[in-house]
Amino acid sequence: MYKYLILLFLFLTACGPELTEEDIRQQEYGDFYATMTCWWSSNQTPPTPIFWCDENLETELISGHVSMAVEKDIEGNNYFSICGKNVNLNSGHTLHDTLIASMTLGVYNCYDSYERELGNEFDWIWDEESSTLQLIWRPKEELHKVLTLFIPPEMDSPRVLGTVYYKTGTFN
Repeated sequence: MYKYLILLFLFLTACGPELTEEDIRQQEYGDFYATMTCWWSSNQTPPTPIFWCDENLETELISGHVSMAVEKDIEGNNYFSICGKNVNLNSGHTLHDTLIASMTLGVYNCYDSYERELGNEFDWIWDEESSTLQLIWRPKEELHKVLTLFIPPEMDSPRVLGTVYYKTGTFN
């Protein structure tokens, strides 16, 4: 009898639907949120961007003409850049939201972040292996907000379509 139960269990679990790469990314990074046009840099000598993405976004978290990049400075250290024009950020941090909005009001401007200490009110994490940039905001009185930008590998052109995912919760 136990042999039949084991065989039945194996048969039922083996026939489940296979998860696609997109299904796996949504499980890990959250819901599909937007797309951005991205470019991989062909320049390998610092200072240079590793990648940059650009799009007119209209989402609850961020809107306006938005550009994001991870760049290498002259010493070879990575830093995050958010640029744009008329960018509205609703991260839950008044200082961040007001700074970005005032810097980009009517003009194209950039804010660069070199800060890499994880676990504070804002983190950015570039994972080269998975080609993902995660932006994490931790407002004091709200759920944390995580925006993940997945940039597919460069194929025939350095230009690719990046996918933005969004989730909320409590994240370390």
